Amino acid sequence: MLASLNHAFLSFGPHEVLKDVTWAIQEDECWGVIGRNGAGKSTVFKVLLGELELDDGTVVRPTAERGIRVGHYAQDLVPATGGSILEEAMAAFGDVESLQHEMRDLEHRMAEPGVDLDAVMERYQKVQEAFERLDGFTIRSRAESILFALGFAPEMMDKSVLELSGGQKSRVMLAKAILQGQDLLLLDEPTNHLDLPSLRWLESFINGTNATVAVISHDRYFLDRIATSILEIELGRSRAYEGNYTEFIEKKEAEIEIAERHFERQQEYIKRQEDYIRRNIAGQDTKIARGRRTQLAKLQRLEKPLKDRRRIKFSFPETQRSGDTALVLDKASVGWDGVPLFEPLEHFQVKRGQKLAIVGLNGTGKSTLLKAIAGEIDFITGGSRLGSQVKLGYFDQHHKNLDPRNTVFQQIQAVIPMAPKQDVLGFLAKFSFRGDDVDKPVTVLSGGERARLSVATLIREGVNLLLLDEPTNHMDIHSMEAMEDTILSFTGAVVVVTHDRYLLGRVADSILRVHENRTEFREGGYEDNQAWVDLDIGEEPGEAEAVEETPRRKSEPQKAQPQKAQPQKAQPQKAQAQPQKPQPIDRERQKTVKRWERKVQEAETAVADLEGRLAVLARELAAADPADWEVFGARLDAQKALETELAYAMSAWEEAQTALEEARK
Repeated sequence: MLASLNHAFLSFGPHEVLKDVTWAIQEDECWGVIGRNGAGKSTVFKVLLGELELDDGTVVRPTAERGIRVGHYAQDLVPATGGSILEEAMAAFGDVESLQHEMRDLEHRMAEPGVDLDAVMERYQKVQEAFERLDGFTIRSRAESILFALGFAPEMMDKSVLELSGGQKSRVMLAKAILQGQDLLLLDEPTNHLDLPSLRWLESFINGTNATVAVISHDRYFLDRIATSILEIELGRSRAYEGNYTEFIEKKEAEIEIAERHFERQQEYIKRQEDYIRRNIAGQDTKIARGRRTQLAKLQRLEKPLKDRRRIKFSFPETQRSGDTALVLDKASVGWDGVPLFEPLEHFQVKRGQKLAIVGLNGTGKSTLLKAIAGEIDFITGGSRLGSQVKLGYFDQHHKNLDPRNTVFQQIQAVIPMAPKQDVLGFLAKFSFRGDDVDKPVTVLSGGERARLSVATLIREGVNLLLLDEPTNHMDIHSMEAMEDTILSFTGAVVVVTHDRYLLGRVADSILRVHENRTEFREGGYEDNQAWVDLDIGEEPGEAEAVEETPRRKSEPQKAQPQKAQPQKAQPQKAQAQPQKPQPIDRERQKTVKRWERKVQEAETAVADLEGRLAVLARELAAADPADWEVFGARLDAQKALETELAYAMSAWEEAQTALEEARK
């Protein structure tokens, strides 16, 4: 075990951040850590790293004293050196760097007169051996290859980290963490400043590395590609799930349905008991009523499930209907200082109801094009015009349409002042603003809340053409889902600039790609055009390798792909009869087999335990009195919960058994 938390509790003053978090990190795992903004995900990492101490519970930390090499990435990390990009990345090899400096000093000392050459040579040999054990001669090439993959050109290696933008500094710190974390990588939102090629490289690296990885991320497509387990932190408590994000959602939905039934039944029971107590506390049955009141006081109350985990289907009132064409671009190009970023769009149309995504690398002019259409900057060539009866709304990442003097309710009410209060509240509920949320000042809203309110304001104003610039940036998954549902339910046309592949897959029905100073349009969404969008140049969509539904197991390196059989020259009969040399032992295959054997054994134990508990519960149900609703209902609910858990356990066993059989081939 590399690290663990056991019933971790941590509070900051009266605010309980972690209430009960239990998590064990083993070798050969890749964890996706999810939860709402402020749920405590980054706090968990800080506890593991020793930056925070628990108020209660226990922690086993991944320390250097235990021989564990840890790499940690977070967006607030600052460079440790004022040197070049390459020097900052290579600072990950602290021990190696110090050995290298000592070797240079010793080399200079060898040339000094009067030095004890034998002693210097002896020390030099020891330092050199230590340097070679740590692969010191390869650290520069390893650092450079990772920096290149994260978007840094070779000529940038000597550039000072102090001259970099915030996003570039974050990528340098990510490269440094990857180089440090040879046993365990703790990555906090590593994808925020990556374009698609860099993101694809990171997926490939995580799937191929031998290090254990834990990733805090709101990128659901990324989690589907890399995660073998999910840790959800919700209301200060943790729950672990086998599988990637999509599998987690399926299991979570089933759990919520069961929890809702349990909660509703308990509420009905409490209501009946309270009604009986109220009617009989002063009557002939006062003793029974008091006894029931005592039992009710001891009852462990179930927490109300968070129903908003589910998708809420809704639609907006019909906006003013535009003509069939919402937007036209004529010979349009944008840029800076008179220099266009791409060749002009000769005659491009966006139709009513169309959901167009604009994709491409950073700096290709996607957001600049939206600004020009919105009238905030001028086109370099050509221009745009709106269709008949089109009202445009522009969403930027600064949410300029929000008034900081307003509350959430006042922001929407200001659009249509005479609207009834219930109408405003109902409209806000569609954007997940309920209860006390509607009285929050705009100034205290999180980034995701501000984004949702900004779009809500535009829709309330009756726009029928939405321009959205990275609408899911800095959002948690709950807010992303709400944004996607908003776009899908909007009856007007939408033009969205995004790197969010999950949003692309759910929302876009057509794509405009900006690449190498040219634009190209294709019908269909992300799944139809994945290789083209991800810039897998040379692969047509029909020929592109199919996307894996589950991430590659980390013990199966990417390079271990089946090779095509090569034609062999005919050999003499005598040569064929000679005994073949023994094949070298495949250490990776052995490791994979042992890992899946352990998984199969664990799954079999879990299945046997659940079947035994179900058998006991079945006997108890058979002997129970159905008239005693409280006891009979509780046992019936317990049986259903165990049956659901058994179904998951059987599925896990089948997956592990299948993987074991494949590994043994």
